[in-house]
Amino acid sequence: MRQEHRVKRGGDIMDTRGLCVLLGAGDPYYREYALTALGEFCDLVLVAPQEPEWATPHIHSLVLADPRDPLATLAALRDSGPMGLAGVVTYDEFSVESAARIAVELGLRGSSPAAAARCRDKRQMRAAFEAAGVASPVSVAATTLAEVTAAAQRTGFPLVLKPVDLAGSIGVVLVRQPNELREAYRRCRASGRAEYGAVSNAILVEEYVEGPEVSVESLVRAGEVQTVAMTRKRLVPPPWFEESGHVVVGGPVPEEIARLAERAQRALGIQWGATHTEIRLGAVGPRVIEVAARPAGDVIPLLVLLATGVDLTVASAAAAMGRPAPAAREPVAPAAAVRFFSPGKDMVFRSASSEVAAAAPEWLVSFVIEAADGDVLRLPPHGFLDRVGYAIVTGANEAECEQRLDELELSLHISADPFVG
Repeated sequence: MRQEHRVKRGGDIMDTRGLCVLLGAGDPYYREYALTALGEFCDLVLVAPQEPEWATPHIHSLVLADPRDPLATLAALRDSGPMGLAGVVTYDEFSVESAARIAVELGLRGSSPAAAARCRDKRQMRAAFEAAGVASPVSVAATTLAEVTAAAQRTGFPLVLKPVDLAGSIGVVLVRQPNELREAYRRCRASGRAEYGAVSNAILVEEYVEGPEVSVESLVRAGEVQTVAMTRKRLVPPPWFEESGHVVVGGPVPEEIARLAERAQRALGIQWGATHTEIRLGAVGPRVIEVAARPAGDVIPLLVLLATGVDLTVASAAAAMGRPAPAAREPVAPAAAVRFFSPGKDMVFRSASSEVAAAAPEWLVSFVIEAADGDVLRLPPHGFLDRVGYAIVTGANEAECEQRLDELELSLHISADPFVG
């Protein structure tokens, strides 16, 4: 079951045509709004291993290749792609390096391959932060349990274990006491990382920064950072760090947080596009956790659009193509939020419904059930990002958004069978 996002599009988007390569279509539940907007802004050349039917109405042409393989993509573009490409963009974390390499080869705007590599490998990222004096947690790379144990002597407890090249908090686990370290290490290593795209076996042993988590959504043009919005996070209970919701409130980002995010992006050498900087607000001040050199996931750019009028995805493509950024629209509401509906326990999903969503209140932007009948949904460490669905709402402020999401979640009825592993 899918409901279209109720966001007006059309005449208020600049009709600037031009060919732009998009590496990967993504999941329609989380990226269709972005691909639709890109297709309205420019002639979109989609690179994907197979044709996604849902994307077809929004693209100019399709090039069949693995977008995460820059050599294969370049060969396919040169063999069958259209001429006169003006830019290359991606919102796929695992295509960030590919986009940088392709931009260099085709003489297009983009961050350097070295900068992209620093954004993809958290070891390089931490080294860049340390060299530039960017406040971030103490972090040590390790592979074996013995190395992890030694690293813990430097970070102290509590600490966090995380894969070096994943996103979405997959495999990230909190360790509060030394006697939890062995099991946490096993869980981190056995969290299905290859399934989600990991290449390295290395993990980071990292100082735990206790406090609220936010992200800063920015646009970068020729190295100049424009801070657009701040996103407040909801997380699942420890020891895991999956995000269960986000809230964006329009208005200026606190100066200290905005400047820290800007310094982090400069330290990594990001030159073009949208970025997503995750920050923990600890007792001794904010600390940068990581930076993604792409638009955020989890429909955060849609929340930003609703609450600020800025379309991060389209603005990112405009930067890559050397075009002026589209003017911001009138915000739909002062605040917008999303909440993801967890299965609560391992299950075989059957169906779900909500009386509140069925009534279609004006503040409900979207109500999505993404799980299908028969899907197995599991909780960490056996499954990550297994969701029943989500809802997007608007409100006058963060509190009103959360109250409306609480109302929706309380009305959600899930039918499922027990999972027998």
